[in-house]
Amino acid sequence: MMDDEQRIADLRRMQRVATGLLVAAGIVFVLASIWRDVAPWVPFVRAFAEAAMVGAFADWFAVTALFRHPLGLPIPHTAIIPRRKERIAVSFGRFIEHNFLDPDQITKRIRHHDPVTRIAHWLRQPEHSQQVADVVADAISGLLRVIDDDDVSQALARGLNQRLESIPAAPLAGRLLGVFLTGGRQRDALMQLIHLLAEVIAKNETEIRRRIAGELPPWVPRIVDQRIYERLLEGVQRLLRELRDTPDHPLFQQFTNLIDRWIVDLQFDPQVQQQGEALKRELMAHPMVRELVQASWRDLKLTLLAQSVSPASPLRHSIATALTRFADLLEHNAEWRDKIDTWIAAAVVAIVRRYRHAIGEFVTQTVNNWDTEVTTRKIELQFGRDLQFIRINGTIVGGLVGLIIYSVSLLFS
Repeated sequence: MMDDEQRIADLRRMQRVATGLLVAAGIVFVLASIWRDVAPWVPFVRAFAEAAMVGAFADWFAVTALFRHPLGLPIPHTAIIPRRKERIAVSFGRFIEHNFLDPDQITKRIRHHDPVTRIAHWLRQPEHSQQVADVVADAISGLLRVIDDDDVSQALARGLNQRLESIPAAPLAGRLLGVFLTGGRQRDALMQLIHLLAEVIAKNETEIRRRIAGELPPWVPRIVDQRIYERLLEGVQRLLRELRDTPDHPLFQQFTNLIDRWIVDLQFDPQVQQQGEALKRELMAHPMVRELVQASWRDLKLTLLAQSVSPASPLRHSIATALTRFADLLEHNAEWRDKIDTWIAAAVVAIVRRYRHAIGEFVTQTVNNWDTEVTTRKIELQFGRDLQFIRINGTIVGGLVGLIIYSVSLLFS
């Protein structure tokens, strides 16, 4: 609004200047006509003023005819802009499309301005990287507040299921197990398993004795379950001591052979692989998986919300630090700068090529939708001030031409 008011003021001022020159030329013409015999130079002034009025009137007519009928008279080929608004709209849209949205010109401008270096310089300043980090954190906070947790959980579960479906379970388990047990780790694995078994037996004495008692006949004394439990625990602990004291215990080799055969079967036995796929599908369909995904998302969301809201959170600091390091990389690595310049140019050109015609059509449609009077007014405010210079120049140039013509006419009279 302030721009329009300023343009109106500028237009009115230039119109007064141009009209003032016309009035001044008319006054000079009248005075020179009255006192034309006072001095030899007065006819020259009169000729200048007369031609200046003609030039001023002609250019006033030409400028006015662009926007309206001069003096309200429906003279042919006047009010050009109101009458040809649709054609102007089409031309304006095509002009924008073919000149401002030319891919080659856009690429040159991008290369010339080197936006990547400018961005790197800007991001290297801590206050700027922090500003970007704050914007990113606020955006994360706003996004987390509006998204639906159920939709996200379902999307994550679908993505996890699709990913797991594409991965053969048994061969992957075989490879992981082979990597985990490389370097003779079978011995350590067996020791850990038996040690874990001993801990489980020791910590679950009551439950184990209850189960043992439940399997015994009713007439067996109650003390028997205690003895069986003690013998079981003692046997596991004795085996653990034997394995610890006997490096070449036969159980180590048996366990190693069992694990090696299991790794081979997991990777190459079709029956084992089918069983692995069935187990995988059963696991994927279990409600526990969905609940785990939901709980993981809730925990992640709460963590991100807390980090994004706090002004001095590690999240904001990490984003700012990452941006600064990225700026350093761009500033000192010419190869990366060239790559990103190329990516930016290619992305912009792709967008322009895809949508340049649509943008041109949008401009055309926008201009067409304007009211004719509003369109004329917008164009007049945009260019009317400069057009007044045509009237000013017409007044001066017309006067000079009239002076020359009068001077030449005297030479041949």
